[in-house]
Amino acid sequence: MLLYFVMKLSLKNGLLLGLLIGLASAVLYTPKSGKELREELKGKVDKVPFHFFNFLESLIDLTLSVLDFAKSAFQEQRERLSSALSTGIAAARVKADELKKYANSGQSVK
Repeated sequence: MLLYFVMKLSLKNGLLLGLLIGLASAVLYTPKSGKELREELKGKVDKVPFHFFNFLESLIDLTLSVLDFAKSAFQEQRERLSSALSTGIAAARVKADELKKYANSGQSVK
């Protein structure tokens, strides 16, 4: 059940859940006083927007790279298909010409 819930999380909700789990584990397992813990958490929380925007920037860069790769792969496949179709059309025309010659000469087709 928990696995299903985690798999259905959006990125934003997943990040929020991870932040909450991290904060809860820090509170439960730290040997520091409340004041020291609050100061440490404040320092870490202040860094969250910076890390989040770095993460988004990396995600955008990765997405653009994947799109560039997909575009070039699609272009390559399109060129290969076009070449194969041209070769097939040329071969069909040669065979059609052979068949016309055999039909006109009265011989059987091999």
